[in-house]
Amino acid sequence: MIQISTALNDYRLNAVINFLAIGTENARVQIYGGERPDFGEEPDGDLLATIVLVEPIGEVEDGLLAITPTGEALIEASGVATWARIVNGDGALAWDCDVSDLNGAGELRLPSTTLYAGGYTRIVSGLLG
Repeated sequence: MIQISTALNDYRLNAVINFLAIGTENARVQIYGGERPDFGEEPDGDLLATIVLVEPIGEVEDGLLAITPTGEALIEASGVATWARIVNGDGALAWDCDVSDLNGAGELRLPSTTLYAGGYTRIVSGLLG
């Protein structure tokens, strides 16, 4: 088992913030339903919503990167949100993660995972450790 220092972990998480800030657009979170594909593979399910991350993207504290809560984003298709793909401002893949509502254990939490086209959703909290 590898253990790293708090200082190295904080440096690593700040590098994630810098990676997300690359590009001419803001970093985005693409919310999907269904089963998550292998990392980097094309999603099988519909893109339910795209949430633009706001600046500052997040803050590193106590060994975790807490994503800044976002404004509302239009829901593009109806479905149950199960996972998300995070890309930087150039569209380069950063990571995939689970999505849940506030009572769940997903790394990204939405007000509800049941999304209806034409409605709105947002990120209430997000953690990367």
